[in-house]
Amino acid sequence: MTTPPRTRSAAGRFRLARALTAIAVGGATTVLAGCGAGSDEADGPVTLEFWTYSLKGADPAAQAIIDRYEEEHPGVTIRLSEVGGTAETSSKLLAADRADDVPDIVQVEYRALPSLVVSGVVRDITDDVADARENVDENVWALNSVDDRVYGVPQDIGPMMFTYRADLFERYGVEVPTTWEEYAAAAETIHAQDPDVYIASFSASQFEFFAAQAAQAGSRWWSADDEGWTVGIADEASLRTADFWQDLVDRDLVSVEPLLTPEWNAKINDGRILSWAAAAWAPSVLYSVAPDTAGQWAAAPLPQWTAGDPAVPFQGGSTYLVPEKSEHAEEAAEFAAWLGASDEGSELLLDLDLYPGGNGGRAATLESDPPRLMPEQTDFYAMADQVIQDTTIPMTWGPNVNVAQGAFSDALNQAALDGTPFRDVYTATQETVVEDLANSGYPVRR
Repeated sequence: MTTPPRTRSAAGRFRLARALTAIAVGGATTVLAGCGAGSDEADGPVTLEFWTYSLKGADPAAQAIIDRYEEEHPGVTIRLSEVGGTAETSSKLLAADRADDVPDIVQVEYRALPSLVVSGVVRDITDDVADARENVDENVWALNSVDDRVYGVPQDIGPMMFTYRADLFERYGVEVPTTWEEYAAAAETIHAQDPDVYIASFSASQFEFFAAQAAQAGSRWWSADDEGWTVGIADEASLRTADFWQDLVDRDLVSVEPLLTPEWNAKINDGRILSWAAAAWAPSVLYSVAPDTAGQWAAAPLPQWTAGDPAVPFQGGSTYLVPEKSEHAEEAAEFAAWLGASDEGSELLLDLDLYPGGNGGRAATLESDPPRLMPEQTDFYAMADQVIQDTTIPMTWGPNVNVAQGAFSDALNQAALDGTPFRDVYTATQETVVEDLANSGYPVRR
């Protein structure tokens, strides 16, 4: 995900540049969120409250990271509070902001960043982390930025890849698909030989994957310029991807079911679902549910929409934010920069089975053992690093991404079960998102 290249936070709303400089969206006229806020550096010992779902307090590797930082920074104590995923964390942060009782550092997924910036609850840390910029590639910093202002430090990233059962692809006589057209052909070949076996499952809950795949095909689900927001969920490039999956579902070439249920896990273990198009974190997830299949899997770059064009967006990953009302904002930003961007911190994140966004951690992966799911694929991290270099498609998430996900996922799942047009789901989601933006006071280009 990247954020809109020409938008910024003002009065809890995006105020668009130049053409809207005299207009505060929603009728307010306050200064930019994050500018000049936060506390001065503390004179005495500091305890930083850290909301995270990656660093588990009971995990020795996580505690070793905290211990290392505290050893290097006497007088600073990091207190971990384990919270839920992005939606839960974001709602908790908004409530904490209203109660003037915020933590000092918060981990959220990249797609949540714009809405939190819009709400004015996170600090602009551009100046605080300026010295760390050279330690992270620009396509990764873009995930943490709004209108060229930095609001977060990257923890991990999701280079998109294709994870598949190499042994069963060989058994069924299919090559690893390099294009989505070849993917569909492989799906047909596999299912024709065994009606109980599918190349993959179709899970409508993979909202971020469908958005990323549409971006790969040339769509932009959200974009912004001086005149307002444009929503492209139902543009032709996006509908092309809807048609692609409609065809596979209608021909029963993918299994319509959610991910990571006991049933799905059983099919992964039994070799009845043979691949997962996701990101470099997929092998870790698959190993957690099917460790006995280790050694039978391999990874490859994501299939392409246009043969010869390897460009992809990121899928997934998270960032460290500093709440606007943190009492120790400078110390929090310093810790976030160390953990996510320094060579030492980002390398230590590897111990948490994360794909770090910092260059130091990325470089360390090249010397790391392959994922446990595919211990013989020694080129895994070199391949993933090349994918990161090919990650040149920006993903802009709008301020109402939660509205889009709610409108999209359940409706798409029902359409897959009922055999009704996927295009209708994309079109209806577009209308819902546009209406919500307009009702929330955002300028919308129709």
